[in-house]
Amino acid sequence: MNDRYLPVPMWNNTHGQWEPVDFRNGQKVVEWPEGFDPATLPVPEYRDGDRVQFVRDETCTREGTVRLVLLKGGEYGPLERLEDVIQQRYCNPDNIIYIVTARNHDHQLRPWNIVGRFVSYGRGASKRDSI
Repeated sequence: MNDRYLPVPMWNNTHGQWEPVDFRNGQKVVEWPEGFDPATLPVPEYRDGDRVQFVRDETCTREGTVRLVLLKGGEYGPLERLEDVIQQRYCNPDNIIYIVTARNHDHQLRPWNIVGRFVSYGRGASKRDSI
């Protein structure tokens, strides 16, 4: 087994925090790397269940639902220092990956692909608010 593995941070809506998950043998919550402070992780702008509009490979927007929020983890090379890999993969908010389902397809989106939350007139906004 490779000991050069970083758990994948997954956002847990119930607890409002990131959890370190090991995907090598299923999906189980494990410990953070020794000495790592999870308070340094960025807070995602969108959460599981949010309806969002996004642009993907074209100029028109699509609408979908956020199903999963995570950061990159996994194996890293023998010449890479753990501290550098953590800084690069975990601490940059641009590295957040949103799994959004739209039209029965999952899309891996970065923050810059998401235009914003989708708010219908029936939930929260009125027609008068848009004028």
